[in-house]
Amino acid sequence: MLLVPKKPTNELEGYVQAQLGNYSDQEYEGALNVPLIGDRLLVRAAFKHVERKGFTRDVGPAAFGFSDVCVPSAFGCFGPRGAGFAGKDYDDKNYWHGRVGITFRPSERVENYLLGYAGKSHDNGTGFVIDGINPGFPVAPGVSIAPNVATISANLAYLCPQNPLLCFNDPTGMALLNPAIAQQVLARQQQLGPRRVAMNMDQFTRLEAWGMIDTFSFQLSDTLTLRNIVSYQRMKQDYVWDLDGSILPALSQMLSVVEPGNPFGTVGEQASITDSSQVTEELQFQGDTLDGKLSFVFGGYYSNSKPEGLEATGSFNGAQLDLSGFRDIENRSVAAYSQSTLDLGVLTPALEKLSFTAGLRYTKDRITGSRYASSYHAIPLVMGLEREYSATTWTAGLDYQASDDVLLYGKATRGYKAGGFNYAAPRPSALTYKPEFVTSYELGAKTDFRLGAMPARFNINAYYLDYEDLQRTAGDNYPNVRGDGSCPNTTCLDQGAIIFNAKGARIQGVEIETTIQPTKNLHLSLGYAWTNAKYTDYMLAVSPDPLVRRIDSCQGPVAVPFPGQPATAIDLSCAPFQNTPENMFNVNARYTLPLGEAGLLAFGAAYAWIDKVWHGATMTPNDDPLGWTDSYGLLNLSIAWSGIFGSKLDARIWGTNVTDETYRSFAYTGYSTSTGFVNSVYGEPRMYGLSLRYSFGK
Repeated sequence: MLLVPKKPTNELEGYVQAQLGNYSDQEYEGALNVPLIGDRLLVRAAFKHVERKGFTRDVGPAAFGFSDVCVPSAFGCFGPRGAGFAGKDYDDKNYWHGRVGITFRPSERVENYLLGYAGKSHDNGTGFVIDGINPGFPVAPGVSIAPNVATISANLAYLCPQNPLLCFNDPTGMALLNPAIAQQVLARQQQLGPRRVAMNMDQFTRLEAWGMIDTFSFQLSDTLTLRNIVSYQRMKQDYVWDLDGSILPALSQMLSVVEPGNPFGTVGEQASITDSSQVTEELQFQGDTLDGKLSFVFGGYYSNSKPEGLEATGSFNGAQLDLSGFRDIENRSVAAYSQSTLDLGVLTPALEKLSFTAGLRYTKDRITGSRYASSYHAIPLVMGLEREYSATTWTAGLDYQASDDVLLYGKATRGYKAGGFNYAAPRPSALTYKPEFVTSYELGAKTDFRLGAMPARFNINAYYLDYEDLQRTAGDNYPNVRGDGSCPNTTCLDQGAIIFNAKGARIQGVEIETTIQPTKNLHLSLGYAWTNAKYTDYMLAVSPDPLVRRIDSCQGPVAVPFPGQPATAIDLSCAPFQNTPENMFNVNARYTLPLGEAGLLAFGAAYAWIDKVWHGATMTPNDDPLGWTDSYGLLNLSIAWSGIFGSKLDARIWGTNVTDETYRSFAYTGYSTSTGFVNSVYGEPRMYGLSLRYSFGK
């Protein structure tokens, strides 16, 4: 599916629209299309601005029984304290976006389409909610210990500043592993529900993006066209995210400032989370021959993505401040490709309705990465690490137009996704990851027919995907225990992320789409998707971890190595496939009621249901029972009145999630890992509003 802006037309036309809704929703948009010189020079401009309050509210630390929060500083939780952020709302919206498209046709054979866009967003970030903290295990009657980052962070934030002798004169370290405070925070959050939280970080997200895309077409002959597509795009992003969704300083990301010893930038200079550009260039030839029986395209592609300023991700994890997550990554890709479709009727009239498509592409990617992170004691500095990846990919398929209303098709495709550089790797082996490959097989039919007098449509597609070295992402912790058994930080871990390859996986499924029109005014549709996904070969390397003693595998629990011991491999082929519901369906109905000269009413209803989803990449459900998000269904309703009393004014009343379903849309899994917690993102509550649109011109 390719989504593109509407191109300029030959008509003077446009619209303005305003929308108001609950949560103080205000949205304004409009478009203007102007043919400046006949069909030679055409311009279309569009703009949209959105503001809406968030549906997740910060209630402050007092709601959890505490007077303040631990804020980022070089002294951890023994430094300055903060009052929290009571009254702040999350999951809000505040952005604008504009674009201008210009089509220039100096002659019948030449066309140039230039698109420019810009946008800016500034909001309070996502309302993460902590949903589970591992309570650990009992060691004596009424005494438990919880060796995880969430519990350690809770005690560093609210026990140790008031009782430093208890925390740091305890030779056993048991004080930091007392789960009481963490469980108190969790219990209170469960009482408050998912719409009220308290953070220890002042969350925000700022995003600025702009770009220009130019498409030049030159019709060399009646059967051959040269096309060139060139683009330049920029994006700058800054954010502070409290990823654990609580007042605990367990896991967060923030902005960074260059400190002494950092080879990136100058001391005191602030970095952005992202400040990058991308240049692309694609030259292609499109045409047909054999009296239109053979159509083809061939060409070349180039892209280069690189930083335009300092990029870094700071953190405040386990009550430890780290402002040194600086990186410099450049990705360059070149490719040559060709694809053709042949109407086999050119060979014999018996094959007139059968066509064959074949395509071939060669891609070469080069990634160069550097990073500096002083808090990563194992590998703080990596400079100029370079990797190259290449692949030849292809597609082949047959289409059979059995009749004007029936299309049968089948195809096989080989795809490739480049490997890369992982700037957040705490361990040497995780700095790079391998490419991913997939071979896809599809069979399908698209049909239009009648059930009596009722027009109907039935489309079906069956597919099978065979993955090799499937790329997966997860949190990663690497022990930094010194030779004498001491640690440079409280968790004895370098905390980061890993991108790794699961050797084999397969996904198979069936997708069905059907529509029927029982009457002239009633339109019904149904969509269903069944997906069966599993790993066929997934061995995970488990490195030493001082906070985790066992991990579940397909053969049962396996002991985690102690620091200094070699990694062990466990089989996770039986683990549920990540982020893939088995069943999904949607039902839609639209009924139109003509009002004569007063216009047209349209009543719409849509219900969508999604099966439960597993979100873990490196564990089984035995290790993370909260890693599943439950199934849920959402009902949307609308009433639209177009052409009000013969005017060009349209109105629409709409509601989404009208039953006000509370559902988890995403889960961060870490319950049985050294992180020790699960947090969630919850979907939007009931939203409703009214929009008015006035159109002019044609």
